[in-house]
Amino acid sequence: MSENEREMDRAAGRFRSVVTYLEMRPNGAIPEPVPPRPGVTAARWLNPDVDEYLALFHRVGDQWLWYGRLHAGRDEIARLIGADDYEIWRLMVDGEVAGLGEFDRSKPGEVKIEYFGLLPDRIGGGLGGFLLRTLLHEAARPGVDRIWLHTCTEDHPRAVDVYRHFGFQPFDEEVEWVHDPRLRGLLPRDAGPHVTIPE
Repeated sequence: MSENEREMDRAAGRFRSVVTYLEMRPNGAIPEPVPPRPGVTAARWLNPDVDEYLALFHRVGDQWLWYGRLHAGRDEIARLIGADDYEIWRLMVDGEVAGLGEFDRSKPGEVKIEYFGLLPDRIGGGLGGFLLRTLLHEAARPGVDRIWLHTCTEDHPRAVDVYRHFGFQPFDEEVEWVHDPRLRGLLPRDAGPHVTIPE
């Protein structure tokens, strides 16, 4: 892409995003994780109400400019999150929701982690590691030989390092020019303050 094309993207309200794809090949079952302290649990969220789900999706994802779900209408979101081969997990700390994780097992032999994150005030203290280990433990059922995900430069700056620590390896990378979801009205303008609004 030429510099002129980049300037045209910026003028159109787009920003540059580097997307990294990672995968792991589990060798058998992944051990059940141990909570970092009493009062920390993770449980599958069955039949979530769409409004309640979207409220949590925003609380966790706005800081990282999660917008992929927000293209769809309510009926489509309800279909996606209610599918038999889709799992949503919530991290709980002392009875309150602290994080969200989701994965798709619709393709035989593999699982894709779609979303994983914590509320801003819950980052740290081993909570993210516990939730991710829970997702991996639940995903690595017999017959699953690949677990994969992608992250991008809007995510936490240590995201790739964290995933590598848990056994993921990068297998691809691409550059996208993203039409800023804040300018499209999908997210509030104060979301993702670490990413400059291209105006």
